[in-house]
Amino acid sequence: MSHPETAVSQRKYFELVTELGREMLENGGEIFRTGDVMRYTAHSLGLENFHAFVIANGIFASMLAEGQTYSCHVQYISLSPVSICRLEALNTLSRRIVAGFRDPDAIRQELERISTMESYGNRMKILGAGFGSGGFCYLFGGSLYDSVTAFLAGVILYLFLLYLIPRLSLPRIMCTIASSIVAASACILLHRMGMGHKLDQITIGAIFPLVPGIALTNSFRNFLENDYLAGLVRLADALMTAGGIAIGVGVAAMVLG
Repeated sequence: MSHPETAVSQRKYFELVTELGREMLENGGEIFRTGDVMRYTAHSLGLENFHAFVIANGIFASMLAEGQTYSCHVQYISLSPVSICRLEALNTLSRRIVAGFRDPDAIRQELERISTMESYGNRMKILGAGFGSGGFCYLFGGSLYDSVTAFLAGVILYLFLLYLIPRLSLPRIMCTIASSIVAASACILLHRMGMGHKLDQITIGAIFPLVPGIALTNSFRNFLENDYLAGLVRLADALMTAGGIAIGVGVAAMVLG
């Protein structure tokens, strides 16, 4: 017969393990790695008969509580971009738990700190988007002058993404459409002002920060691992994002072209 204090601490640990898995999945962690991390940490924290079923946008977790009843958590997780710095911090936290880190309050504080962690400030993100747009423009056949124009369009795009999109409270697909409209419109207007020569290459470079390359890669990886459900979810997300980009560019071309 387990003591009430032990049962309470087990429930706390169970909530922390599911929270750790949620943070990993929400920040772009691989599905099989998220499940492994949850199982390793649960075993290290002494949870009995812990089981976790992880898909691309959800976690189903259960354990044996007080020797006779099951506690179960079901969490929906929205698909989000990859955050490498948070994933690295979560992996480090899981290793510390396996090595003997047991204080539930300290683990909770660490999870809250990681959830708000940022790899770079907004200025670096804006510059990165600009250089990425310019680089892809040049890679796809644009001149250096075209790349400078794509750089400016990429900066405008990320200014919109970082400062205006959070205030609009739009669904994700509408955010993608609105962002691609802004990027394509910036390219067209800059081209009309006499900047750049090849509008197609400039537009390709400017919208490239929106392209769901990682989601598409992960979907094929899930298919190769026989995880068809997760692969379909990620593939559908990638196709919806690509469709939103195409719609936004089309709208901008029709209105301004």
